[in-house]
Amino acid sequence: MTKKIALKWLCITIACMLLLAATVTYLFDPFFQYHEPYFGLHKVYYNRDYQVVGSVRNFSYDSVLLGSSVAENFDSEVIDAMYDCNTLKVIRASGSTADLLSYLQLAHEKQDLKNVIWCLDIFALTAPLEVTLASDPALQYLHTDTILDDATYLFNKDVLFQEIPTYIASSFLHKNVDGKGYDWSEGKVFGAQKALQAYEKPEIALPAQPHDTESEYLQENLRNIEQELSAHPDIRYTILFPPYSKLWWDCGYTNGISDLYFEVIETALPRLCSYDNVDLYYFQADREIVLNLDNYMDMIHYGPWVNQYMLDCIKEGTHQVTLDRVDSVTLEMREVFRDIVAGAL
Repeated sequence: MTKKIALKWLCITIACMLLLAATVTYLFDPFFQYHEPYFGLHKVYYNRDYQVVGSVRNFSYDSVLLGSSVAENFDSEVIDAMYDCNTLKVIRASGSTADLLSYLQLAHEKQDLKNVIWCLDIFALTAPLEVTLASDPALQYLHTDTILDDATYLFNKDVLFQEIPTYIASSFLHKNVDGKGYDWSEGKVFGAQKALQAYEKPEIALPAQPHDTESEYLQENLRNIEQELSAHPDIRYTILFPPYSKLWWDCGYTNGISDLYFEVIETALPRLCSYDNVDLYYFQADREIVLNLDNYMDMIHYGPWVNQYMLDCIKEGTHQVTLDRVDSVTLEMREVFRDIVAGAL
């Protein structure tokens, strides 16, 4: 065999191998870049940064569950039963308002939504206004509609030999599938001892810190949320403020930023619950949850039973905030806060 013929066959072999790799990746598509699962596989949600945008773009749904990591352990099938809908989890780590609204805008472009269930974090309302979803170069191809920049996905040995096997195995083991998608609670330790390890309380509390920039972010983030609410009057928005532990509140006090927390609450609650298409729920002042560190693994992250508890409360109509209850809710939060900093730890 001449060198020319050998080179020819080498090129053909390489091309066939690349074509095979791209075909396998396209067919199994663990990041949902192109389609819903084939071959009877479940929708396995195990990597939010790589899977959310594809599922938003390519799946069929009529409702979304929006939030940060504290929203991941909601069972979306329970939400489906509550609202008679088909819910997609749309999760962003740390969940800034700008990033979540960007995901929501894409969902509007792809589907006609009936419900948005938004687990809205206090810190999301004071987060910077830039959309950061594609700020990581490794994620940029996920956020474009073209296949021309997908080479790092289609010809990727980690996708072929790690992601696809993980996806298939998880489907057969029924792990992180459907309503339990992105659930991170398995293997985690919850309890007071574990939670306290995440908080080293300083001996002296700082005075109140300036937060002019965060206040500006708050106003702009709220305006952007209100534009969303006003633009879609036929969508039912269920907005809930999840419960952080007493450690988080005490940490805010000792670092001199608790005034900012209350500015967020006392500004956001009356504005959000004034919309006819919004049902607003507030869980931050629930003493049975926030004062019991056995519910937590750190200052913020609680067990899935707390997620279920919130859904039960929503179903029963408790913890709802209406305009006539805003003052009593914020007063109750201040009373809980005073008890925490007075020594409830």
